[in-house]
Amino acid sequence: MLSSEVSQKELMVKRIEQVVSTLMEEESIYKEDFDYRDVVEHLSHFFNSNLSSDKFNLMSYEQLKERCDRLMSIKLLAKIGENFTPEEMAIFEDAIKRK
Repeated sequence: MLSSEVSQKELMVKRIEQVVSTLMEEESIYKEDFDYRDVVEHLSHFFNSNLSSDKFNLMSYEQLKERCDRLMSIKLLAKIGENFTPEEMAIFEDAIKRK
C-alpha cells in the first residue's frame, strides 16, 4: 500500500474517532451498548468501502457526524431484537407494522 493511501486512511480513522467520541458523550446509550474501537473500525470500513477518499474528505464535520449517528442508530436498532423471545418479536413486528 502506498504511503499516501496509508495517510489517507489514518486521517479518515482520526476524523471518525473524533466523531464517535463526541457521539458517545452526547448519547449515553451508545456508550453503554457499543465498544468504541469496534464502532470506529465498523465505520471506517463502511466509509472506506462506500466513499472515495475525495468524497469523504469533502464532508464537513457535521455531515460526518450525522452519517455516523445514523449508522450507529441502525446498528443499535439491529441489537434490539437479539434477546427477544418469539412472542416478544411478534409484538415488536406488529408495533412496527402499525406505524
